[in-house]
Amino acid sequence: MAKEKSLAELRADKAEAVKRAKEITEKAKAEKRTLNDEEMKEHNELNVRIAELSTDILAHEEENRGRGKTYTPSTQEKFSLRRAIVAQMKGVAQRDSEAAVIAEAAEAHRSVSAEGTGNLIVPFEVRAALTAGTEAATGVLIDEDQMEMLLPLGNNLVLASAGARIMTGLVGNLYWPKTTAASVTWEGENVAAKDGAPSISKGTAFTPKRLTAYVDISKQLLVQENRSVELLVRQLLAEAIAQKIEETAFGKAVHADGVPDGMFQTYTSMGDISWANVVAMETAADLKNAQFGNLAYIMHPALVGAAKVKVKDASGAGGFIIGDGGKGYLNGYNAFRTNNIPTELAVTEDEYGIVFGNWAHYFLGQWGGMDITVDPYTLATTGMVRLTVNSYWDMGAIRTESFTKYSFSLGSFIPTT
Repeated sequence: MAKEKSLAELRADKAEAVKRAKEITEKAKAEKRTLNDEEMKEHNELNVRIAELSTDILAHEEENRGRGKTYTPSTQEKFSLRRAIVAQMKGVAQRDSEAAVIAEAAEAHRSVSAEGTGNLIVPFEVRAALTAGTEAATGVLIDEDQMEMLLPLGNNLVLASAGARIMTGLVGNLYWPKTTAASVTWEGENVAAKDGAPSISKGTAFTPKRLTAYVDISKQLLVQENRSVELLVRQLLAEAIAQKIEETAFGKAVHADGVPDGMFQTYTSMGDISWANVVAMETAADLKNAQFGNLAYIMHPALVGAAKVKVKDASGAGGFIIGDGGKGYLNGYNAFRTNNIPTELAVTEDEYGIVFGNWAHYFLGQWGGMDITVDPYTLATTGMVRLTVNSYWDMGAIRTESFTKYSFSLGSFIPTT
């Protein structure tokens, strides 16, 4: 059996992994390019290794603490977003536990923005342990064992549930190269073969675009030493960003520089929702060889309601368009719903959007860290602190042919609110 590593050895291993990961990204930045496949693979493996080592280090610290060993605050304390905001608000120095994370995030953030000097820069992916237990003063039970910086972000996105390709911590512009199929031909016995090599194009460039939002938090709440407040601060910041991302992804607004294009800039109006039109969506995907991968529908909730009461055929023998008690499936595929799908899509009547496709061909990327400006002055008379958040994103279809976008009217179905 291999000898268990000491705490010092684990820390040394982590430092080496962090150093190597930084070398990979610094090399790409110096050469003004994105990470190649080999570098990306190694970088991802290093991130996994760093997370594993962090867990082992935390376990060793807890074990040693139980034996009565003492540590400096820098090894005892975990990163706290709430504490970092309070320090920024008061203009005092950050604790070691926050300063180290902020410095690392600021270094990565410089790849996408020269702004933010004097602001609070934190990464999206850093984890801070929240130990389960009961708060003595409030009786609040915290049942999260390990909490991501912005845990609700990935989990609340319908795009994530559908299987979209989500990447964080990006550096530089990103391209998804496209290639055509290789061609072969029948030729006579002594006829020269034709060039059948596929053509390769650079593909669409995805570039970081600034997304900004603000949230107002009570100053009195913010200074509370309570784990549930830490969780609340993270959720508020996450929700400020997450809903805008998804609203933009499914948007219908015309193209604007600095804003990712929405899916419903183009679509096909089909009139009333019907079984024939649903089958037509899948057939359109099949004809474009797009019937593979993470196939799913994403649709407006009003269409879900209409499909639950609309029969497939005049006799009703085929059942409802969404049957099985409406358990989230449409013609055998997952059917996700979101109010971020646009409405009022048709010229003559109110139609609701629906998309069917291979969501592995939809990309959502995030660059750098999260830039937080802490403003204790604007709302000072009301005892509030305003947190303005800047982050950098881009999104869009890697292969547009993988998606079929329709709009349907509800027919006789009238939704109530």
